[in-house]
Amino acid sequence: MAKKISNEFFDTLVINSVNVSVYLMNGIKLQGLIESFDDESIVLKGNSPQLIFIHAISSIVPNYK
Repeated sequence: MAKKISNEFFDTLVINSVNVSVYLMNGIKLQGLIESFDDESIVLKGNSPQLIFIHAISSIVPNYK
């Protein structure tokens, strides 16, 4: 079975502890580290852990520095 592109992307962000900006469908911007993920959600670690459902995400932008 082929691995999903999104899983490879999330794996890279988690393994390398890359800060990300997560833009939600309603325009809200969240920032932090993706702590874990599955097919339906991600856990974003910022000021406090947040469970974000994948269907609510518009885009994820890595903040490489």
